[in-house]
Formats: sequence, structure tokens, C-alpha cells
Amino acid sequence: MKRFFKNVLIVIIGSAILVSVMSYGSLYALRKSAFYKPSFIANHVSQDQFDYIILGSSTGLTTLHTKAIDSIIGTTGLNLAMDDTGLSSQYIMLQHFIAQGKKSKYCILAPSASSFDVNYKDVSDNDYRFMPFANESYVHDYYKRYNSRRAELLSGSKWAPLLGVSYYNTEVFYPSLLSIFNSEKRNRFDDRGNYTYPATQRTAETITTTTALKIEFKNADIENIRALCELNGMELICYFSPMQNKEIVTQNLNYKIINHSNLLDNTMYFYDAIHVNHKGREISSARFANEFNVMIE
Repeated sequence: MKRFFKNVLIVIIGSAILVSVMSYGSLYALRKSAFYKPSFIANHVSQDQFDYIILGSSTGLTTLHTKAIDSIIGTTGLNLAMDDTGLSSQYIMLQHFIAQGKKSKYCILAPSASSFDVNYKDVSDNDYRFMPFANESYVHDYYKRYNSRRAELLSGSKWAPLLGVSYYNTEVFYPSLLSIFNSEKRNRFDDRGNYTYPATQRTAETITTTTALKIEFKNADIENIRALCELNGMELICYFSPMQNKEIVTQNLNYKIINHSNLLDNTMYFYDAIHVNHKGREISSARFANEFNVMIE
């Protein structure tokens, strides 16, 4: 009986060691890859100086096409926006960009409109993408800001990668396997960080009515982002992407703003109520390029 329990204990310990090694290996593979934006910035963006970067959620990711903008006004931009993230995520993305020794003249902040006024009480859905860098103080401190279960697991991944990898196994383990065989594979973004939603088979209808949506810039992370920008020689510009049937209204004069919330007047340019498709992206990017160019002249 003693031998039986001894063998069981050996199996348990061996399994724990094996799983821990696999978890560490998964994070290491992702850290060295280009699969998610944080790793992409660290490993596959060789350029250190940019004219502008774009921070944001899925709206910034799919609305502003850096290649189109750069072709119009001769700039060099990089899209760092990630879907399903809030302003706190965009703050850590800016920290991460700077930590890689990279610089930019301008920072375009393009989250969902509601993010400017909502203070989130948990990590965002895709903040696990910073987990390969959990040993970095700014990443670990970010995870420690929150008390949710998933935030605690992400924070604990600094010492025990198994915690975060087991919770986010589909989003971490399988991509790490892909990265082992192809370290340059990216998760739905091009070599400048851009992505677009396809044009859906929606009926083309003129948008005739809009509802005013007031934004007051209540989220404390806006000031955190601006302070970090100023500390690193960047100028912050807030961007409101096109919305269907809504128009952003703000009287805040403390921030430079480009407001395209009511730019598009037909449903044919939208993927859904708050995201443009590739047709809408072309128009939005061209208009942004012209207005941005006026700002920086």
C-alpha cells in the first residue's frame, strides 16, 4: 500500500512538473512570436521611430488604416489597437511600446466612445495577451489593479505560468504551438497592425436620424495616457470613429479631438452599429489623414 501511494505521489509530482514546464514553454513561445500585438511589437517591429501610433479597441483597429493614411500624407504609423480592450489596456499598451525603446510624435487614442467615460473594474477580455510579459513590472502592476479571479490568475502567472495558461488555455496554449512552427504568424492584423471587417450583405440605407451621445472624459486612464505621452515627447489626439445613428458631442477643451462619429451617412459602410467595414475604413482613413495633416503642419 505504501508503494502504491508513493507511486501515485510520484505521478502527481511528475505531472505537475510537466504541466508547469509546458505552461512556461507556451508563454515563452508566445513572447518570442508575432501572434499577439504585445509580442509583435517586441519582436517584429524593427523600426523604433514613428510619426504616430494608434491605441484603441476594435474601433481603432478597424477604422484607421495606417497604410492608407501614410500613402496620403507621407507619414509612418503603427496600429497598436486590440479588440475587446478598455482604456486601461491601452495605457499598458503605451507602456509596453515605450518599454521596447520605441518612440512616436503623436498618439492617436481611438477606443469605443463609451470607454472615455467608463472606469472598468476588471481586466479586459483580451488582456491575457500581455501575459508572456507578466515579469515586467508595468504588466504585473496592471494585473494587480483588479481583484477579480482572472486578474489574480494573470497576476500569479508571474511566478506560476500554469495559473494563467490553464485558465486561458485555448487563447494561449494552441497559439503557442502555432508560434513554434511559425513565429511570424499574426492573429488577424497585418505588418502595420491593421485589420478590417468585411463588407456584409447589408441593405444600403441612408442614415437620416442621429442621437446625440455626450462624452465627458471621466475615465481616469485618459489622464494617465496623456501624462505618459507628455513624459515621452508624444502629443495625444483623441479620435471618435464613425457610428451608426449616433453623434458624439463633447465640450471638453482639454484634449485635441478628431470627431468622425457622424462621418458616414449610409449603412453600406458599416459592419455593425459601431464598426465600419473595409469601405467605411477607406473613407474614414482618408478623412483622418487630411485632418491629421492639418493638425501637425
